[in-house]
Amino acid sequence: MLCLKLYGKESLQLEEIEEPFVGNSEALLKVKATNICATDIKAYLTGARTRLPIILGHEFSGIIVEAGPELEQYIGKRVVVDPDIPDGNCEFCLRGEHALCSNLYTIGIDVDGSFAEFVKLDVHAFRVGCVQVIPETITFEEASLVEPFASCYRGQRKLRIKTGETIAIIGAGPIGLIHLKLAKLSGTLKVIMSEIQETRIKTAERMGADYVINPIEENFEEEVMKLTNGRGCDAVIVTVPLPQAQKDALRIVRKGGRVNFFAGLPSGKEIVDINTNVIHYKQITILGTSMPDILDFKEMINFIANKLIDVKDLITHSLPLNDGLKAFSIAVKGEGLKVQLTP
Repeated sequence: MLCLKLYGKESLQLEEIEEPFVGNSEALLKVKATNICATDIKAYLTGARTRLPIILGHEFSGIIVEAGPELEQYIGKRVVVDPDIPDGNCEFCLRGEHALCSNLYTIGIDVDGSFAEFVKLDVHAFRVGCVQVIPETITFEEASLVEPFASCYRGQRKLRIKTGETIAIIGAGPIGLIHLKLAKLSGTLKVIMSEIQETRIKTAERMGADYVINPIEENFEEEVMKLTNGRGCDAVIVTVPLPQAQKDALRIVRKGGRVNFFAGLPSGKEIVDINTNVIHYKQITILGTSMPDILDFKEMINFIANKLIDVKDLITHSLPLNDGLKAFSIAVKGEGLKVQLTP
């Protein structure tokens, strides 16, 4: 089968390998749509992965085309896969916090991923609910975006976004725009975004941002305070991996407000110099989230299936797998939002 395999820093190859062998407790998924994520780009630029070489890709959907006896009832089913597979039995899983599972493994990070014609899935992924059958009302292209939308949904759920609130989203890349869509779905009063790239500023405005501030051209804190009558935002979501963005979040959040450091910082920049008295005296709640829980994943399938949220306009490029290196170049240069591969 054809696949995109990472061998190390900026060493990505398109190659033919043998199709995976399917055992009694395994199933084979024919990939129909998969997206290049910022995590894949980071792996390409740094070579950082649990093991190398590895087939990248973790946002995907497809059809089960082969299965062992334990899973043969899934043959022919259209499915989407939550790539973060928890054990289902640990302290965190039993609390419903699957994202914190100590024994979790991730497709495309710990085992071969979806930048390939086929992905092998084991029975455990089915048993814990990470393989979900999708209704006919969802296309494969839409289903491949369930994972990033579910991740952002969990972030906003943990942040307790409420109707009538004013929130700020720092960064209008794909994740920032997903947070924008979900915030609008929650009935927020105002969504204020920060972005420096002109094309993404226009995209954010088109997708419903009430205000988009370019911090290079304007004083971000001053503009936010003007827009909130000096009060600050009820909640702030940081979607860019920049220490300065985390500092900015503490300045623009209101007293008693909430902040989600949704984007992790790169190695070597994770120590941030902040005034913790701001947190203390403003009584700010700060949290971080990343991957979704399984229930978030299932709820997002329902949102998309029932047309409560449009995900398709995040896909700016769609290329066949044999153009995978070209697709990766587009994604690395930031020339689009979601760059999709269709094996």
